[in-house]
Amino acid sequence: MARKKVAGADIDWYLISIDRLKQVALVILLVILGVSGWWFFTNQKRNPRSTAEAAIADAREALNALAASKELQTHRTEFDRAQKKLDEAGTLLSGAKYVDAQGAAVESQTISRAALSGSTGAENDAQFLTIEGDVQYQKQASGDWHRADPRTPLYHGDWVKTGEHASAELIFSNGSLYTVGPNALLEIYAQFNPATAKKSNAVQMQIGSVEVATTDDVSTVKTPGSQVIVDSDSTLQVGVDRQKATSVVATKGTASVASSGGGNPVKLNGGEKVTANAQGSLSPVKKLAPPPALLTPADNQVFPVTSESRVDFSWDAVPEATGYMLQVSRSRLFTSLEINSKRAKTAATAKVTAEGAFYWRVASIGPDGDAGPASSFRRFRVSGAQQVAGAINKEAPPPNLQLKRPYPIGGPFYMIEGSTDPGCTVFINDEEVDVESNGHFKKLVSFNKIGRNAVVVKSVNAAGKQTVQSETVLVEE
Repeated sequence: MARKKVAGADIDWYLISIDRLKQVALVILLVILGVSGWWFFTNQKRNPRSTAEAAIADAREALNALAASKELQTHRTEFDRAQKKLDEAGTLLSGAKYVDAQGAAVESQTISRAALSGSTGAENDAQFLTIEGDVQYQKQASGDWHRADPRTPLYHGDWVKTGEHASAELIFSNGSLYTVGPNALLEIYAQFNPATAKKSNAVQMQIGSVEVATTDDVSTVKTPGSQVIVDSDSTLQVGVDRQKATSVVATKGTASVASSGGGNPVKLNGGEKVTANAQGSLSPVKKLAPPPALLTPADNQVFPVTSESRVDFSWDAVPEATGYMLQVSRSRLFTSLEINSKRAKTAATAKVTAEGAFYWRVASIGPDGDAGPASSFRRFRVSGAQQVAGAINKEAPPPNLQLKRPYPIGGPFYMIEGSTDPGCTVFINDEEVDVESNGHFKKLVSFNKIGRNAVVVKSVNAAGKQTVQSETVLVEE
């Protein structure tokens, strides 16, 4: 390149060849093409609308494959659910709700693929675990109510109702346990979150009560006036009355309560309460009196049936309590009550009149007359055998122990269930579990290891003799 100075002007002129100009133009063109390609990829291929459209196309392909399969009649329920989710995805796409549309499409595809592969139950959002009394469910696609059975699968949009003196336990795919009280009506919610590839589990309470116990994930309870998010490893009680007012009590861990009308959520710690009216107006947070420690009778104590048999209940005093509420039930869910008595003192006596298993608990009553959370229950058994309560037979043989085959609940969660002799203590993988008065026990266990996992169950009687059994659980990735 030659440089030439022009006289009388302070300008440098450069002589550039045609080949050099072509090279520069080519470089500029390549840069423009690269930037354009990057913009197209990030703004078209990766934009939410394109992602949702691609998910809907995949879901439609899976649904068509299911429609063309020979097993269509066998999987008609799954086909209807997948079709409904696909229609929902299309509606959401038209409304520019692209993330929600993608989630609905992914759920539709999952249902179709599971049916094609012959999978059953893996995609359940929840299922019944325990049923007491008149418990029914309604599928979202029908108006018919059906009597619930243990392990009945439930999905997003299904309804559950309980009758008088009825209760049910629902286990969700993330391990959260929902205990539904009598005269309740609720709807199952399970929304797919594309960002985490997980489902957020929730129920919509219309009326009645529910207790939520979470594991390592959060769960949500929606009511007419509020939305309650239960943090991981927490327990919460939610009740909705006939006026659509909501009562929320945290018994363990933490939770947040937000008004349905918007605004900042309220944080609850264990032993605290907040209420909301039907319009969503929240009350100030209230500290409740803690439950007392139970003293007698001992857990799993046995009483004989005689004309003079009595059960003496006692518990520790709570300084801020003005009274106590003693409850005794034949159900560990306290579906119906044999005794529901307000006591001024820390003791009570009941006459033994019938055989069977009983459960008891106590709640403290605060200065304003509001009862706090109840204590953990204890069990006792009334037997017709003439035996001395609390006696230990050193010659007793090792306890009987029978295990059911562990069954999956969803993801890494499996239910370990069995029975042993009444009064025995049971350990599952060295962790003590609750044993009912009739010897029945069950525990939800989470396995973090993919592949074979060992479950060791040990039952120990009052004489210290034990029986040990083991099961193997195969966890698939």
